Amino acid sequence: MTNIAGPAESCAALIGVSAYEYAEFPPIRAARNSLDAMRSLLSDPALCAWPPEKIVAIANPVSAADLATSIADLAESTTGVLLLYYVGHGVLSARGELCLTVTSTRPDRPKISGLPWDTVADVLRSCPAHTRLAILDCCFAGQAIEALTGDGDPGLADIVHVEGVYTLTATTRNSPAHVPPPGQQDTACTSFTAELRDLVRSGIPGKPPQLTFSDIYPVLHQRLRAKGLPAPRQHGADAARQFAFTANAAAPPGPEAQHVPAGQPATPAPAAEPPEPAHLDLSRHADIVADALRATHSVADESLQAPALAAVAEALAPADPGRAGRLAADAERVAQSIPDTNRRASAVAAVLRALAAAEPDRAERAAQSVTGESAQAQALAAVGEALAFADPDRAGRLIAEAERVAQPIPDAKGKAPALAAIARALIGIDTDRAERVARSIADETLTAVVLTALARAVTAADPDRAGRLAADAERIAQSISSASFRAPALAAVARALAALDPGRARRLIDDAEHIAQSIPDANRKASALAAVAEGMAAIDPGHAGRIAQSITSASFRAIALAAVARALVTTGPGGAAPVIN
Repeated sequence: MTNIAGPAESCAALIGVSAYEYAEFPPIRAARNSLDAMRSLLSDPALCAWPPEKIVAIANPVSAADLATSIADLAESTTGVLLLYYVGHGVLSARGELCLTVTSTRPDRPKISGLPWDTVADVLRSCPAHTRLAILDCCFAGQAIEALTGDGDPGLADIVHVEGVYTLTATTRNSPAHVPPPGQQDTACTSFTAELRDLVRSGIPGKPPQLTFSDIYPVLHQRLRAKGLPAPRQHGADAARQFAFTANAAAPPGPEAQHVPAGQPATPAPAAEPPEPAHLDLSRHADIVADALRATHSVADESLQAPALAAVAEALAPADPGRAGRLAADAERVAQSIPDTNRRASAVAAVLRALAAAEPDRAERAAQSVTGESAQAQALAAVGEALAFADPDRAGRLIAEAERVAQPIPDAKGKAPALAAIARALIGIDTDRAERVARSIADETLTAVVLTALARAVTAADPDRAGRLAADAERIAQSISSASFRAPALAAVARALAALDPGRARRLIDDAEHIAQSIPDANRKASALAAVAEGMAAIDPGHAGRIAQSITSASFRAIALAAVARALVTTGPGGAAPVIN
């Protein structure tokens, strides 16, 4: 494998804005440190190994027009890899468009005095580079993904004509990025860039000598979530995701650990490949989602159709958040149409996690309208769970309200589903408290499932704790006598162990499938198989898909297919937690 012939073939354009003319934009001293940290990371010969002459750092640009011209000039001469990194304030225009700020950006005229992301997206579309990467560490950065792949915009097809564009953002569409307190910013980086830097420096045990964004993103996501920080977002073509961003500092030393120079594709690791690729396969994901939607359309019972629609919405959200939001809204409308009060409350609670991701205000209003203490507590906790990383203060308020609603429930078994929902919501805010609540649940199946969700959430940050949690959950699951409950519990444990002990995970999920197949009652069997498919999806998505397609109940088949689709976009440990009914 040869080096790049010349510095013009690849370019890393790093932009950092830490000082502003207008008081409405407070200075971000951490942005200055983040710019330096990214430049140091890229030029480190033992890690990213970019030649220094290929890195262009632009600190505190004054003119948005000049900045746009500089980016365009660099992009036009780049035929290898183009990496664009921005850290600074992101601001929304009057029409809700993301604008990157410069030092002279006026808060009342962001589109005119700032750099609209649409302008940058046009540059990326026309850039001849075979691999294009954008990393945005700013508020509202998730909108950059929508600008490239929004409804009615053929942008993705336009961009991904060879190997595509990969976009990594510090936040979702409507969330602020996180910076340390002002007193710490003289030496600190922004939280997102600091976590990315630390991850690259430490490496990822068990991964190949070359780390791609498919390797990095799930661990980065988990680490940020475990610290209660905003969750990042990603979108991009498979080839761009497979760009060898850095050598794996945690890989054993040897000739195969030498980093591939910038601009070269990653060399496959000599280790055996997993049964199915974990990165996003857009066409396969779309096919599975389509199958799941067809299954939901054949469900006549609204109380079963609503949760199935919500499951599909959650599976679709990483690839098409706009459509996912519409499906979640449809699920809520179906749930609200159920005449029976108890069934309506249960169905509404089941769809609110999906709805909250797109319409948090509407989801909160729906949760407040749910009747029945247990159902309302579950509903409030579901919204809190969905908002835990985007809006932790609001999530904390909703979780506290859920606890207040659940407190008077006298029957411990009756309170268990509410406590399980609360514990799972707490995972994104306070893992210690989440564990205490989980261990207080008077239902061994729910305790096991919540402990495994917690294990997945802390795997990247604290693998030892994750292993202990998974072991405790396995002991509980093995003690459950009912096959219809034991199979889902074992499947959840297997899902948590997928990254910690793949061999053990495979044995457990095979046991869970065997137990589920032996259940005589058709509905209970369908429910158990759906849980097994969800657990299997983290280990063998192909087999999981076959299990899902074999389920005779259309609603559970849809939920199982949605779980398989989610597995294609939530790589490694720490994907979406299983549904707790």
